[in-house]
Amino acid sequence: MAIYSYIFIGIAAAVAVVAGLFFATRFLNRQVANDIVKDPHPLAMWTYTPEEWQQAVADEFTWGHARGNSAIIKICQLGFVIDDGSRARLYDLETSTRRVTFAGYVPIDGGLLKLRVRQKIELGNKYDQNETKYYKDDYRIPVPLREQQEAQKVVDFFMTKMQNNLQAYTDLISDNESISLFGNDSF
Repeated sequence: MAIYSYIFIGIAAAVAVVAGLFFATRFLNRQVANDIVKDPHPLAMWTYTPEEWQQAVADEFTWGHARGNSAIIKICQLGFVIDDGSRARLYDLETSTRRVTFAGYVPIDGGLLKLRVRQKIELGNKYDQNETKYYKDDYRIPVPLREQQEAQKVVDFFMTKMQNNLQAYTDLISDNESISLFGNDSF
């Protein structure tokens, strides 16, 4: 009978740890989102009209709901938040381990602001003390043509930052991946 008590305690402890991690992650994400929302100097910010939001949901933001409402996007160095009134979504850009390594935008109707974020995580285990994992996330943000200057400010900020610190860029690329001579990391 005692063995079942230990199993129950072990399961209860595992559930508590998972629940704690879940709520801690939600809390940290909420803090980052609040930092972005309260940032008095965002890189860019615009409002999608209901028609633009409907198209953005159909093309890129499939998580959203286009029910005749508009949506707001706010882009900062830390990340960006998209809020359609009923649901908000946070995307991390630059953290202690993540960096934007490419930003691009072509100012045409239906143009996309493209951001590539890379991350390097140092892992260690008993077989390989120097194991490193490299990750990249690509974000495609529809930009209304009237907001082309806002999108270009984001591109200019991240590309200038990267070009001024190419070492930070090359640190996020694995040794077997090719890179551009100019540090561009296009899609």
